[in-house]
Amino acid sequence: MGNFIKNALHAVRQFTVVDFGVFKIYLVCVGILFGAYFSTFFLQYISVVWIIAIITLIILFAKLIHYGCSCKQEE
Repeated sequence: MGNFIKNALHAVRQFTVVDFGVFKIYLVCVGILFGAYFSTFFLQYISVVWIIAIITLIILFAKLIHYGCSCKQEE
């Protein structure tokens, strides 16, 4: 478990400004999804928010895997 955390932290250190932007978009989408069920405005666009959240999560996982694999190649 400690090795996994070390690799994940090393991968996150290689994130660019765009990667952190995608991460923030994901966090906003998740926040909207949690709050959407209490607001009628976001319920109209809930499918769009779900799609954006899923796409940004896939991008983040792909970046983490890519940076994590390059970390092992450097060692």
